[in-house]
Amino acid sequence: MNLNQLAGRTANYLSRELALDTNKIDTLRFGLEIIFAALIKGIILLSLARLLGILPEVAFAMVCGAVYRLLSGGAHCSGYWRCLTLGVFTYLGAGELGIYLGRYLSINLPVFLLLAGYLLSFLCVLALVPGEVPYKKITNITERNMFKVLSVVYLSLWLGVSIIVLRYAGSSLALAGLIAVMTQTISFSPPGYKIVHQLDNLLAGLTGLFMERRYQANEADR
Repeated sequence: MNLNQLAGRTANYLSRELALDTNKIDTLRFGLEIIFAALIKGIILLSLARLLGILPEVAFAMVCGAVYRLLSGGAHCSGYWRCLTLGVFTYLGAGELGIYLGRYLSINLPVFLLLAGYLLSFLCVLALVPGEVPYKKITNITERNMFKVLSVVYLSLWLGVSIIVLRYAGSSLALAGLIAVMTQTISFSPPGYKIVHQLDNLLAGLTGLFMERRYQANEADR
């Protein structure tokens, strides 16, 4: 599947039909690529979460992290399938870790963890948001401040909802959401860009090795 080509063709079609400025095609293509990627990731992720019995935790973590990511930006892998793999492991890990921690933490500790996560993310948003993403470098001060404000508003809403979830639905959901939010906060920080770049290279190397082995096996069968 070439998601880039699909998004590019759709963007070109929409730009012709809507008479859009040609300078905006790359931005539109990138936006469509995110939408298509999110749909595919959502289907795969929720299916795996259901099989593993962690669907509520993963679903809550995905909502918490995905909305925050749209507002704050952050590091991306250079290829869709690597990005998909990293995202699936991140949210499945958040769900599993949320359940594990929920079993052993006292009832009051998750509240303090949520408050600490909120404060740390709040400070990072003020200093670093919006994080750079491909085809959407934001240099206008007004726009940058708008994304900071939206991210802070979202974090405040997330904190309120998480405390309610903690009170009425259990700590595993709230902790999974916290892990997703903290992971996203790391992703738009300088260390986060380095980590994602290294993981991207690692996954690219594994993919290349797999394809090479597959090619050699095909050649041996001829």
